[in-house]
Amino acid sequence: MYTRRFIDLDETALKSPVAVLGLPGIANVGRIAVDTLAAVLNAQPVMDFFSDDFPPRVFVKDGIANFPKSSIMLYRAAPDEPHDIILLSADFQPASGRGVFEYADFVVQEFTGLGVKEVYALAAYETSYQEFFESYPMPPRVFISASSSELLGEISTVGGTVATEEGVVNGANGFIPAWAASMYDMKGACLLGETLGMIKMDYRAARTVLEKISSFLKIKASFDILEDDVTKVIDFIEWAKNEISQRGTPEDEGDRPSDRYIG
Repeated sequence: MYTRRFIDLDETALKSPVAVLGLPGIANVGRIAVDTLAAVLNAQPVMDFFSDDFPPRVFVKDGIANFPKSSIMLYRAAPDEPHDIILLSADFQPASGRGVFEYADFVVQEFTGLGVKEVYALAAYETSYQEFFESYPMPPRVFISASSSELLGEISTVGGTVATEEGVVNGANGFIPAWAASMYDMKGACLLGETLGMIKMDYRAARTVLEKISSFLKIKASFDILEDDVTKVIDFIEWAKNEISQRGTPEDEGDRPSDRYIG
């Protein structure tokens, strides 16, 4: 990895830090969630790093080119909050299996150097059209998995969460907390917001995931800045529901494997 550090930290300067990450994935739920959390908390940039396993693309806006990166940020807890929060966001996920292993190990070593003992990934869980609309318009469910039954039980106390019975979480969002738990003796968990694969930017699911992790970690934050985007997502869901009622679900809906990509 190639790194650019803005501030040097050590674990003695932090208050019981925990890590929260969200990389691009289905409906960009995790990326939206972490970027929103960083903005709401006014998190401080700690470092950017660059993976040679990211796609060879450069972002251009208004003529200005920006190289794709990952960012680690810090939120220092208020006096009545229990944890400083280390946040990880990125423009891409690594493109290969080997890249995910290298990326995860680099990230977790950085977390270790900051005294992190718990790693939480925020991402998406794609459900079928039928299952999704059985519970809609109730808030999206948040499917959870954890590195131990004890941690799973603790997160399950947050209302609206459902333990994931089985499946596969592909990509770095699922891999990093599991790697942290398996190789570095940390606690690790995934919180996956229910979504439809046809939604490109699911602010509705992202807001729900943010509410759950904030409640669990006792972070005091409001996510009202997402309200307009959430409304647009709801409008799209209503349109999709109407289309499905008239035309039926896509022909391949029943052909999806039970271990389809989530994350």
